[in-house]
Amino acid sequence: MVDIISEEIIIDKNLKKRSFKELFELFNEMEVSKIAAKLPKSNSISKITAIKNVNSAYQKEKLVLVLGAGVSIEFGIPSWNGLLQNLMVHTIEQEHNVSSILSKLFNEIFVPNPLIAGRYLQDYFENNESSFESMVRDVMYSTVDKNKPSELISEIVRICVAPGKSPNLDSIITYNFDDILEYKLTATEMEIPFRPIYGIGMDVKNEELPIYHVHGYLPENNKLTDSNKITFGENNYHQQYSDIYSWNNIVQINKFRENTCLFIGSSLTDPNIRRLLDIAHKQKGNKRKHHYIFKKRIEIKFLRTKLEAALTSENLNSKNNAELNFDETLGLLKGIHERFEENDSASFGVQTIWVDNYNEIPLILKKMRENVA
Repeated sequence: MVDIISEEIIIDKNLKKRSFKELFELFNEMEVSKIAAKLPKSNSISKITAIKNVNSAYQKEKLVLVLGAGVSIEFGIPSWNGLLQNLMVHTIEQEHNVSSILSKLFNEIFVPNPLIAGRYLQDYFENNESSFESMVRDVMYSTVDKNKPSELISEIVRICVAPGKSPNLDSIITYNFDDILEYKLTATEMEIPFRPIYGIGMDVKNEELPIYHVHGYLPENNKLTDSNKITFGENNYHQQYSDIYSWNNIVQINKFRENTCLFIGSSLTDPNIRRLLDIAHKQKGNKRKHHYIFKKRIEIKFLRTKLEAALTSENLNSKNNAELNFDETLGLLKGIHERFEENDSASFGVQTIWVDNYNEIPLILKKMRENVA
């Protein structure tokens, strides 16, 4: 925020030494409208343009859907942190022979860091006869309802159905362990040839749609084998960082470089995904932004609550608070946040498609599929 506020602040050599309170006082002395005029150019894209570009890639069979956790959560799949907490409860009960209540209290009070929790879980199961993947699967599907209707998954299934025998979709990359998409594809009345890929040596026939589970695959009812290993803790991520030629890294780099990717339910915060996007973007050799990601705008109501709390904190001067134009400041902060998000995605060649509500996404996908602006 600081380097776009005013020329006076930009040329201040001692800027880094200023306290938050001093910066806020400088910010408050200026007109919000003048600050807003200095915001960097937007890197988002209009829905009409996005629909046109994505449909063009779809018709050329160059479109890849990249699915994150947001796609499965509505079916009852726990979030990453929720999965970790549930697994911690199980392992603490077993390792320390304590009650479920005590293990839950441990999680509530200490809230273990996800990296530390993941490492602890992997180390625990290395010396345990129980299968780590089996435990993850049991916890993951414990509250799932696969038959729950979902407009988003329904639209993704429709995109997988092409006129004729060959899929119009190039492929799907998913970072989820679950088989909800496969279940929905099988349940449809239309024949959709597809194949989940989750390990070395798995081939796809010409007429099949590949679904790459690049972090591993844990189908609910199938027998788990050595191929069902999942990317879970630090050890796995360190291995992925060091082994650039692993099958899942190669798949992602190739798809990111050669195709148009549409990210759904993803936040682009995973360090390895960001690294692979960066590699592919540099290999492509141009600055064209050819991927797209859905992001939900921050709600003004939520932002208002956060701003009100910030203005009542001891760090801010009460006199300046009284002079601040509240609504203008809300708009400015929202604009700065959106430009921040847009510029981050754009640095990887990914343009942002903003939505006010996640319910908009299946409607936009429908228009993309039908090429309707």
